[in-house]
Amino acid sequence: MIKVIAFDQDDTLTVSKRPMTANMAALIKKLLGKYEVCIISGTNWEVMKVNDIDVLQGPGSILDDDVTDDELKHLHVMATTGTQYWHFVDGDWKREYAHFLTDEEVTKVSELLEKASRKLGYWCENPAGEIIENRGSQVTMSALGQLADPEDKKVWDPDKSKRNAIKAEVEDEVSAMGLEILSGGSTSVDVVKPGIDKAYGMRQLMEQLGVKKEEILFVGDRLDPEGNDYAVKRDGFKTIAVEKWEDTLYVIEGILGVTD
Repeated sequence: MIKVIAFDQDDTLTVSKRPMTANMAALIKKLLGKYEVCIISGTNWEVMKVNDIDVLQGPGSILDDDVTDDELKHLHVMATTGTQYWHFVDGDWKREYAHFLTDEEVTKVSELLEKASRKLGYWCENPAGEIIENRGSQVTMSALGQLADPEDKKVWDPDKSKRNAIKAEVEDEVSAMGLEILSGGSTSVDVVKPGIDKAYGMRQLMEQLGVKKEEILFVGDRLDPEGNDYAVKRDGFKTIAVEKWEDTLYVIEGILGVTD
């Protein structure tokens, strides 16, 4: 029996780097009344707090009927690919654990990524937000900037050739540091400790909630072998693939049995 519904964030629950819509937030509220709900992303906690939590309750809420504290107890937020785990305890959000890179690792990786991007001609001189971001437990390079328009992101590297070229350029030096470089979102690469992927996050969730693998259902938009959600499918978790966040509305309605 499914006890946990887990979601990727960008392009699964939200437009990339944007808050949930009111109709998505309303469905998440309904899910919280029946299941444990997890949101996992390569994004940092600060962005997830704004896009996935503040819309549900308080001054930033977009709901007519806010999510209650009792409902929030069933929401689990796994930032930076599960290397940070946050849950709602005693009326506030608590970070249960975090696994951070060192300052030296962050500095070196940032230098390598910028050098490679400039060499390959992929460095953006007018980015929308930061290109290279220290997310604590990973370093992420978003080629067009963290806040780039989603439509611009979609057309920048549809065949992954640019991201693969950046990876190939720095892979040996990153590996020598004991780290790993992965494809992230549609314009990004992530440098993490080895073995850090969304399957790692799901295993951490199993430990935190005391559930079995077969009791988790994961919904994501990048479940293809090249995608950053694929590790969850590879490791034998139940999955549902979507192409865009609008598809997820129908998935949740199906889970809830909504027939409006």
